[in-house]
Amino acid sequence: MRKFAALLALLLPLAGLAALWGWSNYRSRQGNDWTVPIAGYDPRDLLRGHYIEFTYDWPVNEEISEGLLNEFCIEGAPPAIERITRIEGGSGIGAGDACTYYARADDDSYYRYDGLRRGRLYIPQTRATDLENKLRDRNLQGYIRVRQREDGKITPLEITFEPITEEQRAARENRETGAIEPVTPIDAERGE
Repeated sequence: MRKFAALLALLLPLAGLAALWGWSNYRSRQGNDWTVPIAGYDPRDLLRGHYIEFTYDWPVNEEISEGLLNEFCIEGAPPAIERITRIEGGSGIGAGDACTYYARADDDSYYRYDGLRRGRLYIPQTRATDLENKLRDRNLQGYIRVRQREDGKITPLEITFEPITEEQRAARENRETGAIEPVTPIDAERGE
């Protein structure tokens, strides 16, 4: 009987640990995956390991770009984001009910309330040089695949690159120079 009790005392914590790992693994795979363009980076953090640090380049409209970006609605069908918009009716508990895809900053994450503007992704040391070179290449656009959980929290999963299009190149140059796209006068549109 003592051997059985000792064996049970050893196996019970292991079974609990396995159940906890299984539940955590299951929860981490829930949610919607989105592809978000990124800009800016810091390829290494020597004190904490190898990370890609980036800023999200969410497709925003002027209405939302001025304010605090700690929660919003995502419009589109995963993985393609059409745009993000403010939550109608304010924020707080239940704010995610106002839209189909709700995202909010995770106040427990590294960036806390700035977690929807900036992110970081751990990378293996073997990929650090390759990713650093790709991030510096002006002919490539970086994208981060993120998982948006049911509670709105965003988790970065992986980084990919695609050749930059002419439209993206023009938008990047306008942002960097602060140039504003020319506005066609109303009279010219009417043909007057």
